Amino acid sequence: MAKRIKKPPVKPEKRLEWLHRVEKEGETLTHIAESDDFDLRTVRKHIEIARLERDVQKARSEVLRDVLVDHYRDLLDTVRNIEKQVSGEALVSMEKEQPLMLGLRMHMPRSPLWENLRKWNRTLTELAESKDLIRNKILIEIEADGRLNGIVSQGADGVIPAAAVDVLVHQVKEWARGREGLTMDRDIHLEKTSEGRVRMRYGFSSFGEIEESQVEIIKAVLTDFESGLKDRPEYLEIEKLFNRLGRLKTNIGEVLTVILLRRIVPGKCKFCPI
Repeated sequence: MAKRIKKPPVKPEKRLEWLHRVEKEGETLTHIAESDDFDLRTVRKHIEIARLERDVQKARSEVLRDVLVDHYRDLLDTVRNIEKQVSGEALVSMEKEQPLMLGLRMHMPRSPLWENLRKWNRTLTELAESKDLIRNKILIEIEADGRLNGIVSQGADGVIPAAAVDVLVHQVKEWARGREGLTMDRDIHLEKTSEGRVRMRYGFSSFGEIEESQVEIIKAVLTDFESGLKDRPEYLEIEKLFNRLGRLKTNIGEVLTVILLRRIVPGKCKFCPI
């Protein structure tokens, strides 16, 4: 009786070859067993193992693909949120405690986006401080002027000087951006309420119900103050800051647009599934 020779273990490459020959070339298990000198049961067993390995690998690949898609979707949502905040001229939170923002920064550590966002936040802070400064100075000067002090308003949201200051600060912000702002011919609206009394509104700002004869006093005060707004150092500072903000918005927008159009964020982070 011939001594039976034990064959070496079937390697993964071999069983993948057998699976390919069965599925792609149409060979039978019997033909494979005879041509490769293997027991039919061994061939059948390893072809089933190959199928199982392939199916597991396919399932893992699909799961990994879905996880990757979700990861990139989260990062792109973070990019869109930055875009929304910049569009609305809001401060952009860059705290490292925010996982998605941290992940985005790890993906693009050398991107000019981060320095531009730091400048963006600093510029907005300086703008807010400059607006408060000019508001306070205008209020002090209007109260010192005295022409509005004797005007009593009924039904206004605030006292007359406050309404006037709101208008003047609005003009500063609009003019500093290169916009037209409010004009008296177009934006002062008077609604007669009773004999000799009107409700006055200048653009968005309500001056409440006043005596009709007081309208010209308010207009004169506003005209005097409007005529000198652009000469104020605070106005020139606000104009400079708005110009800087516009440049930063453009630079930030260009980076964000490229990321959103690519739909893939370059690099890796500690939250990446692979």
